[in-house]
Amino acid sequence: MIFIFIILNTNIYAANIKNSATVFMYHKFDKPKYPSTNIRLEQFLQHMEELSQTKYNVKSLEYIVDSIINDIEMPNNTIGISVDDADRSFLEVAWPILKEKGFPVTLFVTTGYISNNSKNYLNWDEIRQLKKEGVTIGAHSHLHAHLSTMSLDEIKSEIETSNKIFLNEINEIPSLFAYPFGETDEKMFNLLEDYKYKVAFGQHSGVINETSNYYYLPRFSLNEKYGDIERFKFAANAKGLGVYDFVPKNPNIIENPPFIGFSLLDQKLANKINCFLFDSDGEVEKEVYKFNERIEIRLNRKLKKGRSRLNCTVKDNQWRWFGIQFYINN
Repeated sequence: MIFIFIILNTNIYAANIKNSATVFMYHKFDKPKYPSTNIRLEQFLQHMEELSQTKYNVKSLEYIVDSIINDIEMPNNTIGISVDDADRSFLEVAWPILKEKGFPVTLFVTTGYISNNSKNYLNWDEIRQLKKEGVTIGAHSHLHAHLSTMSLDEIKSEIETSNKIFLNEINEIPSLFAYPFGETDEKMFNLLEDYKYKVAFGQHSGVINETSNYYYLPRFSLNEKYGDIERFKFAANAKGLGVYDFVPKNPNIIENPPFIGFSLLDQKLANKINCFLFDSDGEVEKEVYKFNERIEIRLNRKLKKGRSRLNCTVKDNQWRWFGIQFYINN
């Protein structure tokens, strides 16, 4: 086996990160028929009660994004809340609780779901009312398709169709985007920047910091299985890992198995870091090589078709978490 290591210039970075923010993602509320995307009411109430403690600072996603982009220091334990798809249960179950707590939230809307007048989703009158009450509206494509499998022209059509509907229905085009299924590729990063989106969010675990890819920001996805209060507390208190110069740059994997590598702002963390990669067949065995602040990971087999996730954690005086999702079309 031949190993190729990529060593990059690291002199421009400081000793550690300045900002961290944990963003949580929900889909459905108190709809046990859909356990993979649902959060039970008792779980959600536990989450909101935890975030009501004074040690947390629940902020809007716009505040978090603008602070990161403009290098403005955020308070400790900054938390963001997001909801994908505009399921009706957001209005009926979650929003009254969030509103009572005074917690800002971003609702990522799939315009095609709303335009089809499905009884399972909100309608535009309800979305306009939510916006008036303080809910931020984000974009989540038009058809909720697997964007990484589409051509550039097809993706442009998705974005432009969605943008026209937003402009007609709420008099503005959102500045925040969330990828359906958390799937994306490098051409999407550039395209969303061209369409003037500030940032885009995936569905992979991890904590946002100033070295994060603005067009592939992490969120902790919460459902019945992964919504227990201890995991929630762990994520809410975690900090960014300060990962930069990550390869592969394209999360839509072409060369399989991929060469994976990254550098750490704080070199002292390198010796203590643990990384785990899972695909549909379970954990992928690997070799990890450490060169000062540089970490190189070599997989012992190819990744399976579909989504796979890399998570790296380390503890200094607190837990730090970096994650990314890969996707393989074939």
